[in-house]
Amino acid sequence: MLLAAVLMVGMVGAGPEPAPAPAVVPAIADVAIHTSAAAVGSAPITSPITASDPQVLLGLINDERAKAGLPSLKWDERMSRAALEHAQLMSQEGRLSHQFAGEPDLLARLTAQDVRLDQGAENVVYDWTVQGAHLAFMGSLHHRANMMNAAYDTAGIAVVASNGVLYVVEDFAHMVSDVSDEEAATQIAGRFAELRQSAGGTGLAFFTDQRLRAHAASMAEREALDSSTILHSPGVRFAASYATADPSSIPAQVSSLAAQQGVSSYSVAVHFARTPKYPSGLFWVAVALCDSNTVASR
Repeated sequence: MLLAAVLMVGMVGAGPEPAPAPAVVPAIADVAIHTSAAAVGSAPITSPITASDPQVLLGLINDERAKAGLPSLKWDERMSRAALEHAQLMSQEGRLSHQFAGEPDLLARLTAQDVRLDQGAENVVYDWTVQGAHLAFMGSLHHRANMMNAAYDTAGIAVVASNGVLYVVEDFAHMVSDVSDEEAATQIAGRFAELRQSAGGTGLAFFTDQRLRAHAASMAEREALDSSTILHSPGVRFAASYATADPSSIPAQVSSLAAQQGVSSYSVAVHFARTPKYPSGLFWVAVALCDSNTVASR
């Protein structure tokens, strides 16, 4: 599954506000289900399932990644819970699938566990041992590609035993920032101050504006950027809004505001939300540059 990274930017004050970029709807790229050489129920488990089996699989994957010069995948308990629920459902159904009737898709299963990601994939298999499951995955082009994907940094794995068979689910993801709204706003404000200093501008006073926070939440609810409304607030000279999965990086269009003259203060508000158009979630950011602190008092 590939979730296209989304970055939308809107600015007013320095010129006309451009329209947001077209919405990118996440697309799930499914892979062929590899059933291994085993037939369900045709052979006994040669080693009983233990609580460590998922970690054993992660170790086997990371061994292969190390051989290829790739960084190890980190274990994520939330992803593992999502994988376990799906593995249990496969064992109940007695067959493999990435999504059963009435079951949420992979993205919904992960986000329901509060996982923040912009790329993800899933491997499923049944076998008699975890070692056999690993070999089956490695022998499948698409599943091996998921395991060896350099973009992924996190995994959640589950193993469920039923009627002499192990049902295995491996979920992979590239995680995005897991910070709170306040932490993201502080991060962006600090980076903006650094950019202004680099541009030779005078220091700006930072203030918190509850109305700006409400505006960021409103943009998320409407799934639409709106810088013009910010500009209508008293004292605001320049305004920008954008939506991103990575609050540590400020878009170039917004960074350019750091060099603006005739301003003495600024405010940043952030609201993270998962929406129908962006189910994996985005940080909706509102920025205001002011000639005074009048916005803070309203």
